[in-house]
Amino acid sequence: MKVLLSASVRKSIRLQVTSQGEVDIRVPVGTPKADVLTFVRRHQDWLSERRDAVKERERKRDSSLMLYGRELPIVDSALGEFLVTDQQVWMPHDWPAEKKEKAIDKWQREEARRCFTRLIEEWWPRFSKPGRERPVLRVKRMRTRWGSLSKRGYINLNLALLSLPEDLIELVVVHELCHLEHFDHGPGFKAAMTSCLPDWRARDKRINQAGLMLL
Repeated sequence: MKVLLSASVRKSIRLQVTSQGEVDIRVPVGTPKADVLTFVRRHQDWLSERRDAVKERERKRDSSLMLYGRELPIVDSALGEFLVTDQQVWMPHDWPAEKKEKAIDKWQREEARRCFTRLIEEWWPRFSKPGRERPVLRVKRMRTRWGSLSKRGYINLNLALLSLPEDLIELVVVHELCHLEHFDHGPGFKAAMTSCLPDWRARDKRINQAGLMLL
């Protein structure tokens, strides 16, 4: 097990397992080694669960594609074409691995942009007001978060969201749009979330669990 340790100006220790199965530990500058070891030991069960999830994701990567909460099997395409349907993914068997990965990535980004744009447009009337411009969508691969809202006018949404059921994608879209009115997670933000999605806390629990597998 490879461990990556880095120190920076931060308030707390953060523990993460990367997509390669490496343990990434980020600590405040000056944190004693004993404190780091104690923190890691206290989270040993979480680490094991997270590493198992990464291994399972890697095992499935070449045989299936997660889309809107459903696992679509990847099957050989007799026509030599790449195609995604509601039931499965058709993939030419003779394509090299790199070409297969590029085809899936290109399709995912196009599908994600279509889905995310639709949800933003559906919710924008709730947040629109004179002088406020709709944030510009950017689809990105992010390691630690589902989305973010930039003060420069961008709404950044993680490509991995495409694997989740649409109600969880909607949760993240609404979450980021609520930051247009409340840039923190205080009472005002929570009230805005409840006004938009009365069940947002239940959805939040589900997406936090999904993060163990996908982030």
